[in-house]
Amino acid sequence: MIPRYRAWDKEFKEMVQVDALVFEEQIIKATYKNGNVVKEDLKNYVLMQSTGLTDKNGKEIFEGDIIDSTDGFLTGVIEFRVSLGMFVSYLVEYNNFERLCNIASSRKIIGNIWEHPELAEVSS
Repeated sequence: MIPRYRAWDKEFKEMVQVDALVFEEQIIKATYKNGNVVKEDLKNYVLMQSTGLTDKNGKEIFEGDIIDSTDGFLTGVIEFRVSLGMFVSYLVEYNNFERLCNIASSRKIIGNIWEHPELAEVSS
């Protein structure tokens, strides 16, 4: 699998499509929703890797996505756990996690932590 990325533009607060990365030079080539293509310093962006999995609607899941179960009780934020060597859905409200590979196809993406941070907050 060829790694795929998307990125959050810290300055313009917008998710962009990553077309290319040049790690030696710390450069990102990205396409914005309006069609503009830029080549900029990587430090202005937050990279998110694709998990290689899709949700129940066939939408590709990336780090930072927020997924939800059908009943709305298990909202999780997608993150990579180095200690486990896998992507997980971190259940903020329960301070626990689920292995993404076991649950991805039964969950749906409801947003991401950059555009919809309120969706990942713990309800009191």
